[in-house]
Amino acid sequence: MGSHTGRRVTSGVTRFAPGSLSAEGQPSWEQVSAYAKTYGDSFYVFNGSRLRENFARLTAAFTARYPDTRIAYSYKTNYTPAICKVVDEMGGYAEVVSEMEYDLARRLGISGQRIIYNGPYKSFGSVRNALYAGAIVNLDSIRDYTSVMSVAADAPERTFSVGLRCNFAVTEDCTSRFGFDTNGSEFPGVIDGIRASRNVSLSGLHCHFPNRDLASFRSRTLQMLDIARRVFPSPPAFLNLGGGFFGEMPESMQHTYKIKPPDFTQYAETICDLLSSAYATRRRKPVLYIEPGTALVADTQKFYTTVISLKNIKGRRIATVAGSIFNISPHSRVRHLPVRVISSRGGNAAPGIAEKYDIAGYTCIEDDYLTRGLSGPLSVGDFLEYRNVGSYSIVMKPPFILPNVPILEISEERGEISVIRHGESPANLFESFSGLVRRS
Repeated sequence: MGSHTGRRVTSGVTRFAPGSLSAEGQPSWEQVSAYAKTYGDSFYVFNGSRLRENFARLTAAFTARYPDTRIAYSYKTNYTPAICKVVDEMGGYAEVVSEMEYDLARRLGISGQRIIYNGPYKSFGSVRNALYAGAIVNLDSIRDYTSVMSVAADAPERTFSVGLRCNFAVTEDCTSRFGFDTNGSEFPGVIDGIRASRNVSLSGLHCHFPNRDLASFRSRTLQMLDIARRVFPSPPAFLNLGGGFFGEMPESMQHTYKIKPPDFTQYAETICDLLSSAYATRRRKPVLYIEPGTALVADTQKFYTTVISLKNIKGRRIATVAGSIFNISPHSRVRHLPVRVISSRGGNAAPGIAEKYDIAGYTCIEDDYLTRGLSGPLSVGDFLEYRNVGSYSIVMKPPFILPNVPILEISEERGEISVIRHGESPANLFESFSGLVRRS
């Protein structure tokens, strides 16, 4: 087997024989093993076609009911540049929440007018750059407001428009820490300050909450419409309802939620019907922005990892793998992800022990388990395939104990493998530290 990070492949694209490891299929042990020898004992596979399908379905669901809908992809969910490029190619906007993400969008060639800049910590320089580029900057705090007014004061010959992030009770048990309390004193004060400015205008309102159920989306839509009526004498240029949408998921995962996850059509009906009704008599309607992340990318990646050892401790069978819970779960909690054993025994081998195994990661953390009670048989050298790992697992994986692993995009049609993120090496990790002694 290869190392954990695998050999660094200098070329971005490698040719392979059709029928190898596809993003959609059920690869054999021989097929996965061939890639492990090159790319390491653990790696991800990204499915660009699935992302395109998700984006198209979500767009169709909303624009069929409210044509002036724009999809802004949440970079923080998975800012792999290849993913961000697909969204841009599909006509999506970039929703960024930091200077780092804003800079990434610009480096990818995304125009400022197609960037929404949110988040609680925006550097002054990035606010200035975003305003000058024509991005939608949604103010989260007095700090953001002060930054915008300072930029405007230094450029009286230019005009800028901004949005305000609204904080209200979307449910009784949800008190967000973001945005301006719409019932507090700062909210009207900021609005008055913007209106008193000669070159800053308020174009719209933004909100985002973690709740994913339809009732919460109905609540946030109704309250945003009410706030808009109070703030704007005529419809605003935009209303941004944020993200928090469920995406496609297998039934094994649906059972872990208290509600049945809504589909894209149900979300669209809930939100768009309210907007259409509110502005039915208006010739000019606000643009609706939504900011999906998980809904677009959760099911676009798989994670492959090798079984490296088996042990029996006081009757518990434990299989240690070359991956970690941090590779598949953003909050290091077991999430009952769909998992498939790819056996090195093949179909003709004698059956192994069929007991259940706890799948343990490579870290030295006691509760680093990827799966509890996975049905065997298992052997050293088998692979496990985890699905639905495209959301947050890449961006929140720390370089803890071992570096990050590669991400591959495999095209059966072209017979190509693209390495869209190389596996990290120790040199990548430690070059920013001082005090290293160089080898002679």
